[in-house]
Amino acid sequence: MANIYMGRESCYAVKEGLYVKPGLMDLGRVAAHLYLHLRDLKLGYTYNHECVRIRMSRSLFEARCKYLVKLCREQIEDEYECSQVEQLVNSVLENLRLPPWAEDLARQNLVKVTRLL
Repeated sequence: MANIYMGRESCYAVKEGLYVKPGLMDLGRVAAHLYLHLRDLKLGYTYNHECVRIRMSRSLFEARCKYLVKLCREQIEDEYECSQVEQLVNSVLENLRLPPWAEDLARQNLVKVTRLL
């Protein structure tokens, strides 16, 4: 089962040439995931854990966004940071866009795949 968004072996890295920096699900990585979730929603497709292209429905978008809060709470022992994550997720779900400060944070946590050949 492949990671969809995080790491250079992720579905996104292989299929789209872009991935989230590996690490614990902190605010920066959540912003990067949300950026890609919004991209998927706009394009109408995403990937499953087998890297098969599937439809990105509104309900799948919401589920993936909310799951980021759960991951933060499981991986980080900083309730303040996870409450910021939850506020960001709720803002994205309500407005369907990242706030400007989160766009900057997302860019810092996204990596473009470079190909030598």
